[in-house]
Order: sequence, then C-alpha cells, then structure tokens
Amino acid sequence: MARIKKEDPFYTMFKEFGVDIVACAEDYDKLVNGYPETASMIPLMKVHEDRCDAHVRGIMQELYASFVTPFDRDDISDLALRLDDVVDGMEAVSIRFDLFNMSGTRVEAQQMAALTLAACRELRDMLDYLPNYKTDKRCMEKSIAVGQIEDQADDVYERALRRLFHEEDLEDKRRGHVVGWLRLFDRMELAIDSCDHAAGVVRNVIMKSS
Repeated sequence: MARIKKEDPFYTMFKEFGVDIVACAEDYDKLVNGYPETASMIPLMKVHEDRCDAHVRGIMQELYASFVTPFDRDDISDLALRLDDVVDGMEAVSIRFDLFNMSGTRVEAQQMAALTLAACRELRDMLDYLPNYKTDKRCMEKSIAVGQIEDQADDVYERALRRLFHEEDLEDKRRGHVVGWLRLFDRMELAIDSCDHAAGVVRNVIMKSS
C-alpha cells in the first residue's frame, strides 16, 4: 500500500491562515455595507486580528525550529507578515468608522470592501495551491488574479476621491466629513494593496523556482 506523503506544516498553516483571512473579509464586507447599523461588528474585527496574529506566531515558531523549509525562509517570514497586514488593514478601516464618527457608508466604500473580499478569496485559493506551486499553474494564476482585483480597486478609489471633492450636495455637512472619508478611503486602499503585496511574495517564490 502506497504511503501518503504528509504535507509540510508550513503549507498547512498558510492554508489555515487563508481561511481566517476570508472570514475576516466577509465580516469586513458586511460591516462596511451596513454601517452604521453594523457598528456592533467593529470589536469582532479585533477578534479576527488576534486570531491572525496567532497564525503569524505559529509560523514564526515553526520557522525558528525548522532546519529544512519548503521554500526560502525569508519568503516564508515575509508571506506571513504580508498576510497579517491584510487583516490589520481591514481592522484599521473598521475602527476608523467609529473614530471618525462616520454617520453612514458610501457606495465606493461598499465596492472597495467587496473587492477586498474577492481578493482575499483569491489569496485563500492561492495558499491552497501553494504546496504544488512548482507544477500547479493555478497558484500563479490566483496570485495574478489578486493583482487584477487590486487594479479594479484603484479605479474605484480614484472615483471615490473625485466624487468626494467635486460633489456639491454632500450627504453630511458637518465639519470633518470630507477629511474623514479621505482617510477612510486611503486606509481601504492600503488594505487591498496588502492583498497584492502578499500575492507578490508568492509570485516571486514561483519565479525563483522556474
């Protein structure tokens, strides 16, 4: 009877990380879409952030204890930290809805949250294919797809700022409205940029092995 090869623990940990990133992104999307009715979800984002910090600690501990790794040690460390940045970015956006005392959401924010969720799902799939990155083209395809989604988000970000600074009938006339949304959109862009930065680590790993 053929013996089934055990999966390298780093791949297993990255797959679990991907699942939790998507869970965070799903709640992020709900929060942004329904704000302010979803304000009670803001503390939940910290729970997601803590859970993903635990993934990073686990990966770093395994890295410290391992003599042999499935790919470059620096790339493993960089990928773990980049994935953590994705969740940190979504949490940063979420808490700023409260910090800036925002009274509602905007269509571009909803679009960027949806794109972030889509990018996170591609990241999860990329990590699922990572164990066979040398032979399975889907790993590279998923990493490229993340970048394509990030490009779409750039277009939404530009439209958001243009409308924010050019519309004449702002829904909320109070002081700080424009500045608050400017900073929120900046943070939302950083969150989805983090998705592509993580995918970029995997693209580099694949390219170095080719």
